[in-house]
Amino acid sequence: MAGDSKSDRVYAQLKAEIMSGQIAPGASLSAIAIGDRLEASRTPVRQAFVRLEAEGLLTLVDRQGARVAPISIQGVRDLFELRTLLESTATRMVAEAAKSDASVQDPFRRILTELDTMKDEPPSQDRWERFYDLAEQFDRAIVDHTRNAHLSRSIAELRPHSARLRSIAHSTPDRLETSLAEHQQMCAAIIAGDADAAEKASASHLAATERTILDAVFDPSRAGRGPRIDLVTA
Repeated sequence: MAGDSKSDRVYAQLKAEIMSGQIAPGASLSAIAIGDRLEASRTPVRQAFVRLEAEGLLTLVDRQGARVAPISIQGVRDLFELRTLLESTATRMVAEAAKSDASVQDPFRRILTELDTMKDEPPSQDRWERFYDLAEQFDRAIVDHTRNAHLSRSIAELRPHSARLRSIAHSTPDRLETSLAEHQQMCAAIIAGDADAAEKASASHLAATERTILDAVFDPSRAGRGPRIDLVTA
């Protein structure tokens, strides 16, 4: 990022912290405090705030600060409803493309090979992190190989909102194992060019992920990994 402007660096840093949960939903941000911490003047911090507001991650409060967008239960439901509509369609399209274009299969073959190797490994922090990386690679591959620019862009724009829920989406070991199997199924369907199976597997995966998140909200004892994210009921 050496060639990027100070505003770009502040934006990237804040976005990463919001997406990871390091900056909690609903947190108040002071432009002065952020500027001091990131060694930036008020102007680039303000510019970063405006960009993050446009993405729905912040709400500008006044001339001096902002508030991180809260995560609501209804917001989770709305997000997954839209993700299911978009991503299951995109996964179907990618499987259809893979049927006639072997190059589309390549990233999914590589991901599936790594998932197959990982499946029999004992639980560990490293394995958890590597699975997250593979899940991210899968999502990027779907975006990259969706042959509809508007659909691809719409899915990409939702990724920061999905990332904020990642710490509880696989918060228990059993969910991680199930999600690993779901990604194996999606990859296998795409490689086989089975559009129906790919679409169904994608929708099933997203439904299960949503259930895990909402279960953890209503029963916090089920959320065993990652920073706590409180959801509001509105």
